Amino acid sequence: MPRRLLGSTNQLLPNEEEVLQFLLPLSADYPGIESWFKDKVVPGLRKEERYIHRVERDGHLIGVGIAKNSATEKKICTVRVLPAHFGRGAGVRIFDNLLRWLDDDRPHLTVSEGKLPAFERIFDYYGFSETSQRSGLYVPGRFEFGFNENAWPAEKSDDGQRR
Repeated sequence: MPRRLLGSTNQLLPNEEEVLQFLLPLSADYPGIESWFKDKVVPGLRKEERYIHRVERDGHLIGVGIAKNSATEKKICTVRVLPAHFGRGAGVRIFDNLLRWLDDDRPHLTVSEGKLPAFERIFDYYGFSETSQRSGLYVPGRFEFGFNENAWPAEKSDDGQRR
């Protein structure tokens, strides 16, 4: 049975539950990712302000990207590709689809210092510009690198974090 969203009459659809389970390994870099997904992404999907792009191989989910297109921000929120599929085009496919949905070739995004090496090549490919470094944005003592921030003002959630 799909999970009931906190404070909502909406339920997670099976494909949303699958995406959430796929993203949970990111919780070390992004504490609260489950709440963010339920409280921000799913309602945003219902309002068509969020988009999820899935990449599958042989019927299995191997990559996910989530984008946000609101009145105040165009952002690539999350991208995850299974390590066994790095360097095989799934990341480019995700970015291409998110950029097309956003109708923007320079959306805002952030990446944690530990994940930056995995994304540097793709950021170079798209010509993304590093615009900030913030310590403790999501994890105390860990840097988060911002890209393309000049185009869109940062929108902060109730907990003060950019999402």
